[in-house]
Amino acid sequence: MTRPNAGSRFRIACFGSYAARMKHLASALLALGLLAAACSSADEAAPSGTAPPPATTEAPAPTTAALPPPTSEAPPVTTAVPTTTAAPQDEPEAEPDSESGDEPEPDAEPADPLSAAIGAWMDRTGAPGIVLGITQGGAEPSTFAWGVSDIATGAPMTVDHHVRIGSVTKSVTAAVVLQLVAEGLVELDAPVAQYLGNGWAPGYEHAAAVTVRDLLGHTSGFVEYAFDVSFYQLAAPRLAEQISPEEILEFASEYGPVAELGSEFHYNTTGYLAAGLLIEAVTGNSAAAELRARVFEPLGLEHTYLTPDEFPPEPTANGYVGGTIGYLMAPLLGLTTDNQITHNDAIFVDIGTVPSDFARSAGWTGGGIEAQIGDVALLIRGLFATDILDDDQVALMTTGHPDPANDYGLGISTDEILGLTIYTHGGGVPGFRTIAAYAPAFDLGIALTTNLLGLEGDDDVGALLASLAPILAAMN
Repeated sequence: MTRPNAGSRFRIACFGSYAARMKHLASALLALGLLAAACSSADEAAPSGTAPPPATTEAPAPTTAALPPPTSEAPPVTTAVPTTTAAPQDEPEAEPDSESGDEPEPDAEPADPLSAAIGAWMDRTGAPGIVLGITQGGAEPSTFAWGVSDIATGAPMTVDHHVRIGSVTKSVTAAVVLQLVAEGLVELDAPVAQYLGNGWAPGYEHAAAVTVRDLLGHTSGFVEYAFDVSFYQLAAPRLAEQISPEEILEFASEYGPVAELGSEFHYNTTGYLAAGLLIEAVTGNSAAAELRARVFEPLGLEHTYLTPDEFPPEPTANGYVGGTIGYLMAPLLGLTTDNQITHNDAIFVDIGTVPSDFARSAGWTGGGIEAQIGDVALLIRGLFATDILDDDQVALMTTGHPDPANDYGLGISTDEILGLTIYTHGGGVPGFRTIAAYAPAFDLGIALTTNLLGLEGDDDVGALLASLAPILAAMN
């Protein structure tokens, strides 16, 4: 297989004028330059000594063709973008050759600081691929891709690949529950047992007292099963089997409370599985059907799926796990060197070699959405800038936590950085790391996913997004 050199690997093949596309992306992302702190998504960081169960996607078919440059799919955007202090400059026209009079050959690759920065980040972290989506004012999203979706085959990452967005799913589930609240079908401060029955969390000492608000605000006291070693022991012998939300609730209930009910924030996916069951109990429909009818279809999301009720078609990106999580995953799940792959001098767990049934069912309404990156950008904007939620519901989603000082709200984090309000949620599942964010001041939605879990600190996707701002500003 012929591989591109380091320069061509990160070139963007843009549709239309390169300068025009970069100006739009630079202006839009510059408006999100203050997004940095909100994007770190500490709620997704696994504590020391623990790791989430593995997941997988179908690997693209091997190919013998030369690896093409990273791609983009960027429809023209005509909505206004925030102004910047630096005026964009077009590339000067080349001067004719003074001796021959012939026009000089154009550069094979235009200067691209954005791709250079992402390329440097990928080299430093070993991340195989990354996709970026951005939308403003309801316009079709601009989408970009770099790197590879499959290390073994060298198949390029494209904007048509589906990626797992993990806990960004929680924002959607919260939105649907809040819709049911607005319709009078659910009361936020009613006990969950009122809707799911007394046996909904068998053996959990607070089962009768946990409220709907506790589920959405992470004050139920449940353990975060995805980061617990004992959950690995449950997963290891049955990686090729699905697990039900009821079984996970039973696991978490037997584990017992790990935080004070009703007041102490303890991030957990368990409560959002209960929220999914609540949606089904109240509506009589599957959670997948309700999310589709209430969110996906109204927002025009044609490439978004809630596993395990529904799965995306090909192509699906393959995922990898590195860092501390990758190191711990092998002994906990009985993996061998056959499940590992080396890339950029780092050894990763290759999710494509691990059975996926358990992991792709474990997240469900707390982390099961798989989508194309353009849909993710439309999704995060659509929750706040359309009629999916009214003003009262948005207020609950952003400020409805039992502790009004908590910036998580009910399904979304809210940050104010230098006066700019940003709504965000991160997602981390084995193989993928995502950040989705919306800046209401500019009606701007952005989503970024890499097919690598195990990034830490300054190398995480939030820090990457922050680092792009000054580079993009300089491009104008």
